[in-house]
Amino acid sequence: MSADRRNQVKLRCPVCFGRENDVVLFHDEAGYYCVKCSFTGTEAEVRGMYADLRKKYRNLTSRLTLEQQRTM
Repeated sequence: MSADRRNQVKLRCPVCFGRENDVVLFHDEAGYYCVKCSFTGTEAEVRGMYADLRKKYRNLTSRLTLEQQRTM
């Protein structure tokens, strides 16, 4: 196995990951693509969608009162 294949970062499909499926993106010269949902995009687009997913689940581990939820 070549050295560049071992150090390659594996990205997950953000569309499938948002639906709680774990699908690894394939990479070619045009960018990244998913074989399950046909998502295509650059690494910057994938990282941006990851940031949106982090926003969605940012309060998952904290307990919010009803008053805090009303002010959100």
